[in-house]
Amino acid sequence: MPVVRSLALLSRLIHAGTHPEDDEDLRLRLSLLNLASLIFGPASLLWLLVAHQFDPGFSAIRGSLVPILILLNYALFPVHRRFALYRGSQLGLMLLFPLFSLLGLTPSPATSGLALWAVIAPACALLTVGNPASNLWFIGFLGLTALSAHLGPQAGSPLFTALHVALVSGVLYPLLRFALRQRGKTRARLAAAHRQLRREQERSERLLLNILPAPIAARLKEQSGTIADGHPEVVVMFADIVNYTRIASDMPPKKVFALLNRIFCRFDELTEERGLERIKTIGDGYMVAGGLNAHPREPHAAAASLAIAMQSTLRDPAITDGLELELRIGIASGPVVAGVVGRGKFIYDLWGDTVNLAYRLCTEGEPSVIQCDGQMFERLRNTFVFAKPLLLFLKGKGYVPVYRLRSPRIFAVTPAARRRPPEAA
Repeated sequence: MPVVRSLALLSRLIHAGTHPEDDEDLRLRLSLLNLASLIFGPASLLWLLVAHQFDPGFSAIRGSLVPILILLNYALFPVHRRFALYRGSQLGLMLLFPLFSLLGLTPSPATSGLALWAVIAPACALLTVGNPASNLWFIGFLGLTALSAHLGPQAGSPLFTALHVALVSGVLYPLLRFALRQRGKTRARLAAAHRQLRREQERSERLLLNILPAPIAARLKEQSGTIADGHPEVVVMFADIVNYTRIASDMPPKKVFALLNRIFCRFDELTEERGLERIKTIGDGYMVAGGLNAHPREPHAAAASLAIAMQSTLRDPAITDGLELELRIGIASGPVVAGVVGRGKFIYDLWGDTVNLAYRLCTEGEPSVIQCDGQMFERLRNTFVFAKPLLLFLKGKGYVPVYRLRSPRIFAVTPAARRRPPEAA
């Protein structure tokens, strides 16, 4: 459509010389200066032509050089893209246009009020330079207005003409300054509100990641339906502090919380180091899973290493306040269903026989013992040391073979192997 094509052409003309890498503020200032040039050039040429038609004694040749230079400067800017030079020359030409047009003329009605054209320069400076720097352009405008009143021809009193121009511009320029200052304050408030909103959003996302695994949190933000996934093989571990309720019964509540928080924070660090996921804590119980979402390819070894490290943590007096604490740990491997439960207060949880088995291995275990199911044993028998299997009666499962994890297996290197020279490539 012609209108659409015309608007597209106008947009290209206004944004001529802009670059995709320019920041938003520079693009705005450049576009405003381009628009001022595109308006000032033709408008001043039209005024000169009309003034000559109504007053044959008024010569438009001298004055027409200024708008021609303005349009030529506009056309050359996309070639050199030196914005400071472009801006200074355009504003200077706008400021000098009345004085340049008046010199050498005789008094005529066409010359009255010509100095008002120069007010466009400080007004445009406000939009393209800013408040402080535009003051110099306004002072220059007042000086040139006074100079024009004395050097140029005037149809009436020079003093009255200069006063007329100065008062009109004295109303227009402060209004523009006030508007731009208020806009700047509004933009600053909006930027501050945007930063505060970003901080709150980041804080909310951190809180969400403390509750849910990162991939699940991302899905929860994108969809509102049920999130439930089946996983063919997941390692589930439960750890329980033995007799913690009895031990903590004689302690102040704050000390109980501080001790448990210190222990669980250390467990969290050990869990994150191994790429596993803490699912939840229940009282003095701690639940971990591996093999979900973006977990490591060998979650079985990572879970076994975590269990041993957690046992060592409770032997550190700096963490336990010198109390003798022990863990019961149960680890099982197999299929689970994982998903988000609830809406307002949601939680990421696991379900399935593997979860029940790991929990039973923990609760039916002995202090400082890590009990594993047969699948964990098969996965780790070559890299970890296990005690001989036991038959343990588990509620709902009957008698189940249980393997007690002892330590990582240490592979000795024989002296002959150490002396063997490396093979040639």
